[in-house]
Amino acid sequence: MRWSASFIRSTRGNAAVEFALIVPVVLLIGAGIVEFGLAFHVHNQTNRLATQYALVWSDCQDSGPNCQTEMNTYATNAAKTNIAPQLNPSGITLRMYQVRMVGVLPTPVYASPGGSVPSVDEIAAAVKTIPNGQTGVIVTATYEHALIFFPAIMGTYLAGSKLTPSYTVVQLKT
Repeated sequence: MRWSASFIRSTRGNAAVEFALIVPVVLLIGAGIVEFGLAFHVHNQTNRLATQYALVWSDCQDSGPNCQTEMNTYATNAAKTNIAPQLNPSGITLRMYQVRMVGVLPTPVYASPGGSVPSVDEIAAAVKTIPNGQTGVIVTATYEHALIFFPAIMGTYLAGSKLTPSYTVVQLKT
């Protein structure tokens, strides 16, 4: 009886108990901050990639096969790594179109990958930016980013526990 009363009043193990309760919470918050920071960085790099491609490609000359050749050059892993070195080039998907607006319908002149057509979102972005009779470029960059800390937990909310930021840029031809 005397032993149990002194055990209940003892405070010698309080620090260990508090440490055991607080550390998992702090680690979870820290991992969440790192994961969110990486996701933000990946989104920023994807945005940068699409913007750079659209700006540079909008300057290509339409005489001869120049724009198609230039577009094929941009699709290489070396070009992707040059613009966004923090991203793994095998996780980057690029969709690039040079279009001419005919009314409210963008007609592709060049497309990469070959034979593809702009999506509904890409068409809507082109309609907002490119006036009738003008030519412009549409570049959509998508990156498949694997989560580091929470893939099993987030797998129910994401397709295959991967974030896929996508960014579309429309630029008028100069």
